[in-house]
Amino acid sequence: MRPIQLILPDEDTFRHALESPRAPWMVTAFILAVGVLYGTLVAAFQQAVGGTLEGIPVSEFPAYILYGGNMLAGVLIALAGHAGVTLIAWLMARGVGGPGHMGALYRCTAYLLPQIVPALPYIAMLSIAAPEPAAGADGGPAVTLPLQMLYLPLAGLGIAMVLSGLFSLYRSVQGLSPVRSGIATALFALFLGSILIVA
Repeated sequence: MRPIQLILPDEDTFRHALESPRAPWMVTAFILAVGVLYGTLVAAFQQAVGGTLEGIPVSEFPAYILYGGNMLAGVLIALAGHAGVTLIAWLMARGVGGPGHMGALYRCTAYLLPQIVPALPYIAMLSIAAPEPAAGADGGPAVTLPLQMLYLPLAGLGIAMVLSGLFSLYRSVQGLSPVRSGIATALFALFLGSILIVA
């Protein structure tokens, strides 16, 4: 499997997920990598913004506790998020007449995790509990994160890549027609979007 196939997954990508003896290790590696990266971003943003965690100033936490705790939490969040995405993907596949196969979807959706990496800075930014910033000279917030203006466009790119990969997954793994794959992908996006709006 070539690295480009993790960015633009195709039938060979998902065949690797289902048939390769290394696939379980890669699934674990993807979950760990995304979780650690997310936790690192959250810790870095907490340091940049300041404020408190449980009433203790962030600056008083040793780096190994701040980063280690966030990385551990990030891995747990990535694991739970992957399980949730797999369940939603299964529901949508079954809803349009696909066979489902939860185990196959669990492996294959893990191969979509590298595609969400561009969205991680935006997700991490939303998850930090920022203090009320003091107004800057122009009346805007004084505290901004590095390259913050890129986070939303990158999140859009990550979401588009995941949905494109999911469409390909429905086509190759579930054996759905292009129309049914498109409907399942659209329903997935609608369902996940409605959950995120409520949360």
